[in-house]
Amino acid sequence: MHPDWRGFLQRQAAVLDAQRVLHFGNAEAGLRAAAGETVIADLSGDYGAIAVEGADCRSFLQGQLSTNLLALTPALSQFSSWSNPKGRVTATLRVLECDARLLLVLPRALTATVLKGLSMYVLRARAGLTDVGDTLCQFGLAGGRAPELLAACGLAVPAETNAVMERQGVRLIRLHGSTPRYSVLGPGAALQSLWTQLVDQGGQPAGSDAWTLLRILAGEPEVHPETAGHFVAQMLGLEELGAVHFNKGCYLGQEVIARAHYRGAVKRHMHRAACSSPETLSPGLAVLAAANDQPVGEIADACRGADGAWQMLLVLQDEFAAAPLQLHDAPVTVIS
Repeated sequence: MHPDWRGFLQRQAAVLDAQRVLHFGNAEAGLRAAAGETVIADLSGDYGAIAVEGADCRSFLQGQLSTNLLALTPALSQFSSWSNPKGRVTATLRVLECDARLLLVLPRALTATVLKGLSMYVLRARAGLTDVGDTLCQFGLAGGRAPELLAACGLAVPAETNAVMERQGVRLIRLHGSTPRYSVLGPGAALQSLWTQLVDQGGQPAGSDAWTLLRILAGEPEVHPETAGHFVAQMLGLEELGAVHFNKGCYLGQEVIARAHYRGAVKRHMHRAACSSPETLSPGLAVLAAANDQPVGEIADACRGADGAWQMLLVLQDEFAAAPLQLHDAPVTVIS
């Protein structure tokens, strides 16, 4: 996180743990707001960024990521993924075209892994990769009034998922979900001014968990270090989110992903679920069949809401999606 941006957040009463914003005075208030108000949350603590530059940057990424980089434009980002040679997703990420470079926005915990892994495949390609996570500031805005608040700040609001609007270096991206959600990226000074305006308009500052909760409710999965390499793209619902292109040609892991698509070989899929377990639920934890305590799935994402219940994205064996499930002896309710 850029030190100037960190200082700004602290002046706004942010309580931080290392780089993550925990809350702005009351964590429960932020989680409650996520259920009904328009929330503004720092993303710089949870998300990093890799800049890819050079004459071959687009063709290089075309051979690495699951989406068609030839369709990427300054006005249209892509939700994408990078997989290992066995077709298992190492990271989900968002790709942006920013001036003369491409930007990969991804979980900060996986930035070093992806940077090192991608660098191994550059070979003779005229492409350079740089970690720019601490120079780029990011925050998120979500809620029913989000478009209204952005418009009140003089911004053109992208209506379609993945669309990008840019003004003086500040980029506004529409994310997945029926509730309006936007990612805002740009120079720190501009984002400080915009954050202040949005709060003045009624945006409720909230911590990282509130944003995670909103992302889970929107059904947008994220791969964590605990789950990297566990799932093929279809298990995470990436095909339905437009994060896989099946006619673009070869890319890393493509053979496995395409075979799973055309042969219908995927027998595990993502579901949104809830659980009232008092224990901590985290990515990678096995989901058990209540009948025999056998593992039948895995937590992809989890966050506790203000009511104490966990909201989750689970990858379950298809035959158990409607069966009684449990986590730490607490029943699991599959919602969708």
